[in-house]
Amino acid sequence: MASILTTLGEATEQRGFAGSVLNTPVYIQFVPGYVVEVVHSSESLRYGGETTLNTIIALPHITEKLYKTRTSAGGEYRYYPLFRTMHDLPSKGDPVLLCTIGKTKYYLGPLNTNNNSPTWNDDPSFRPEIVLTNNKLGQISTRGIKGESPNFNKEKFRRLSKYVNQELDYGNAINETTGDTIIEGRHGNSIRIGSRSDKPYLFISNERDSENTQESLGDGTLISITSNGTLAQHFPRYFIDDDVSAFEVNGFTLASDFIRSDLNETPPNKSIGKLISNVNNQDSQEIYTYTGNQILFNSDRIIINSKLDDTFLSSNKDIHIGSKRNLNIATKTTIIDSDETFIGNPSPNGERRDMESMVLGTKLLELLNETLDVIKNSHGICQGAPIPLTDSSGTPANVNRKITDIQNKINSILSTKHFIEPNA
Repeated sequence: MASILTTLGEATEQRGFAGSVLNTPVYIQFVPGYVVEVVHSSESLRYGGETTLNTIIALPHITEKLYKTRTSAGGEYRYYPLFRTMHDLPSKGDPVLLCTIGKTKYYLGPLNTNNNSPTWNDDPSFRPEIVLTNNKLGQISTRGIKGESPNFNKEKFRRLSKYVNQELDYGNAINETTGDTIIEGRHGNSIRIGSRSDKPYLFISNERDSENTQESLGDGTLISITSNGTLAQHFPRYFIDDDVSAFEVNGFTLASDFIRSDLNETPPNKSIGKLISNVNNQDSQEIYTYTGNQILFNSDRIIINSKLDDTFLSSNKDIHIGSKRNLNIATKTTIIDSDETFIGNPSPNGERRDMESMVLGTKLLELLNETLDVIKNSHGICQGAPIPLTDSSGTPANVNRKITDIQNKINSILSTKHFIEPNA
């Protein structure tokens, strides 16, 4: 079934009593085989309860028993993952190693037979179960012969490699550059745990182009955790190839400030780079020249969601938010606690300009009412005697009535939902 005793001919010949030649039995722990069925869920064909999840039905290439066909391979050919917590579940037709330990059959693999792709590796030891005649050649596919799934996408993705970066590695000592620990999925996703010189980094990539051998900013999603070097040093260039055009982009640019010349886009009037440069008197390129510990989340869409408790955004220095379109905030209550609040750029040309102050609504209402009360209680003088003020009709009561109407109206100018901080 798996671990067996066998002989290896002359390689293990020994002389016995009276000079007789004996073949010494050799214990083979691992036997190569290939996968017939895979149990990846309760819907799998050979599912037999939760204890059978992640198991496979496999046929060994070396066996003490009569060779069985795929269709007749039953529970006696079921193998369990060798490792408890990490599984690289193979596909039908994958080459694997089989063994028996303590009466339990285990598998290890799939095997990296060609080392040319994490997607698929052919089994060089496969033995066809049937011999095809000429009249059957057009009826049975190669996949059918090998027992592979016809639904499996066998597009080969190139293996990830590590390019040499003399700015971050060991200079010209290329041969001393250390390799990375890489976990590769079958269809362009990966986790890289590596380092530049002695500075660690971690990359999580998804939907990488099949021809790329490194992660890039052109991946569908990229999470980058670095401890040294700029983003441009780790990801120097990438390609955009969509329905509009194909072109190369040098380094990382914030989406709010990115300009596509092929779409005849004009530079945005409101950009993070301009704001930082004007307000903080910094070079806008300082966004991209940081070399310390940093995390990059780069994807077509990003959602941060706290389903039970709070979300905290905190920074020792500044927090910058930029958007080519709108910034929308929907909430029950919005509180902005700031020593100074500006609506608009206070330094559009790098020099501070005079900004208009906001009006304190309650104070303004009080002053307007006081002014109207003064007017309402004012009188004219006729022959030394006070007389009420009148309008063009000559009726004194009309003025007081009109002033009272104005007072009733101005009481509604105060918002009941939006407030600003009073002066100290």
